[in-house]
Amino acid sequence: MTTETRLRVAVLIAVLAIGTSVARAEVSAEVTSTGEYWRTVVRGNASVKNLKIWAPASPRDRLIPLNPDGDANGDLWPTVAENPFDGNRPWVLWSRWNGADYDLGWSRWTSAGWSEVAWLDGGGPGDDLDPSVAFTPGSGRANTAWWEAAPDGTGRVWFSVFLRTRWMSPVLVSDPAIDSRSPSITVRDDGTIEIAFDTPSGPVTRIVKLLLPATITDDLDPLGALTVDGAAPTRPEVDRYSR
Repeated sequence: MTTETRLRVAVLIAVLAIGTSVARAEVSAEVTSTGEYWRTVVRGNASVKNLKIWAPASPRDRLIPLNPDGDANGDLWPTVAENPFDGNRPWVLWSRWNGADYDLGWSRWTSAGWSEVAWLDGGGPGDDLDPSVAFTPGSGRANTAWWEAAPDGTGRVWFSVFLRTRWMSPVLVSDPAIDSRSPSITVRDDGTIEIAFDTPSGPVTRIVKLLLPATITDDLDPLGALTVDGAAPTRPEVDRYSR
């Protein structure tokens, strides 16, 4: 079971335990007495009338909240993944309301605390949902896959990798004509990335191989940086669904 899965299970158990009672919620990093990262605390209530995900339960010196205004903004449940190649420091991605639809917001824990919440620019005009996160062995580079609920009702699965200070322009990994949802991403020991997702005819897995140069820069072009099932992504796939 991956760290991401364990955290999701922990959140689910907490929600079921709370039931429909009134409760607070929070997404916070808990630090030690010396300020070192210890764990991520994710608690939420299951009240349909008063759902809380992000608001801190109570001020505590060792709990550093992330996105405390997320409930007021309408932000959805986060995916929390601890990076085993960087002292288990967490990365958090979630569907964040931008005023018109949901794009992905993200932050990570650094030596200075939570990084400023930023956007991961989506690949299409629909809601970006259910991000999955995995890290490349050795380098600890973050990779993510999510699905977009397109305006025509079709789900499409996208992939991105973190560069130096931002995420690479997303690449479509599913067939745009086939409803594809709920991706799960894993990274093999050799760096090969597997993205599994659901379609009406059953589960599908795509194999993504990164062809990253020795020096990673933020202007990396995804068309020359990876292959999907052995083939380079085509320009129409990337541009057709861009915003």
